[in-house]
Amino acid sequence: MDDGAEVAVQRGRVLLDLGRAREAEAQFRAALAADPGDPRVHTLLAQALLRQEKYADARDASRAALAAAPEFVLAHSTLAAALAGLGEHAAALDAVRGGLALAPEVAGLHMQEAYVLLAQKRNAEALVSAERARALDPGDADTAAAQAAVLYELQRLDDADEAVREALRIDPQNLDAHRVRGLLALRRGGGRRAVDAHRTAMRLDPTDTGIREGLSVALKSRNPLYGLLLRMSLWLNAQPKALRWGFLLLPFILTRLLRPFEGQTWARVLLVLVVALVLLSWTLEPLMNLVLLCTRDRHLLNRAARLATFAFVGFGGAALVVAVLGTAGGPSRLLGLAFGLGLWAMAVGSAHTIGAKPRRILLTASWVAAAVAVFAFAATLGGSGGAAAAVGMVFLSGIAATWFTVLS
Repeated sequence: MDDGAEVAVQRGRVLLDLGRAREAEAQFRAALAADPGDPRVHTLLAQALLRQEKYADARDASRAALAAAPEFVLAHSTLAAALAGLGEHAAALDAVRGGLALAPEVAGLHMQEAYVLLAQKRNAEALVSAERARALDPGDADTAAAQAAVLYELQRLDDADEAVREALRIDPQNLDAHRVRGLLALRRGGGRRAVDAHRTAMRLDPTDTGIREGLSVALKSRNPLYGLLLRMSLWLNAQPKALRWGFLLLPFILTRLLRPFEGQTWARVLLVLVVALVLLSWTLEPLMNLVLLCTRDRHLLNRAARLATFAFVGFGGAALVVAVLGTAGGPSRLLGLAFGLGLWAMAVGSAHTIGAKPRRILLTASWVAAAVAVFAFAATLGGSGGAAAAVGMVFLSGIAATWFTVLS
């Protein structure tokens, strides 16, 4: 490599250390133009691309490095990181294990293996990898934080707390340790401790989207009702699938079971409480997002959450207006329309919690439902034909939308 290319590599390293990954990428590409076969520079380029979440390009750069030097351990690690970023976890595991076959004494590779196994929900195996990393480098805060992350996923919260304390003893500014500390606080209902942990993590890395989302949840968890529902939701998510489905179907099951006792006060109260709990579980999230939008921390809500909140307000407000008109002497059919709009409000209010593809489907369908609802409202007030069918479409599509959100 000539002197000019070497200068570019050194500049790129400095820029990468400063967090200026895009400028570092330009320097590494300039160096590669002079020496296209240098595996070291290909790997540095992959690292700069990983910092920018350009995972496909990072994968290609890592593979170029390995093509030139198949036993270059760091290239195996960057390839694994790129593949994990692309969601190709099985291939990422093969890549990191390729590095481990060459350098089994490197704690960082065992730690990376633990994170990939976590992504595959192979938590017990991940703990073995994390413990190997700790044994190889017990004085490293990152390995302690990785062990804490695995213990958190295994629901061993006290052990995770101890690992977090150890990581922060070694390095009080360790980002991953503060991240896990925030998750542990959220697991216990959130509140001030969760906010403090996430704010510290946010200060250490203001660009991390996961930390931003965690901080928004922590801020909302200061509401006692939200904190209670958060604990219940986290507990429920840790239960077997059959139990989760049972909870979702609880109102319908109770309606059947309590039918013989429908004239008794206790049965009515129990059913009202369960229905209220289900409604609260659907509406509190968008309501708290709406509150957050009115504060200085509104920037913590991503675009998907903001759109979901605005859609919730639109459908919810329309449902309220239509319900008032229906109970104030308007056509009784308006009450059915209000109920359908309410179902749509609950569904779209949770749209940000599902994947990108089903979210697009749900939001597109919501525009159609809104148009049908406008027609149904006008046709009902005007006594036009097709009003009943339009109201029925809004109502049934609202039921379908809520179940679509649950299943997504």
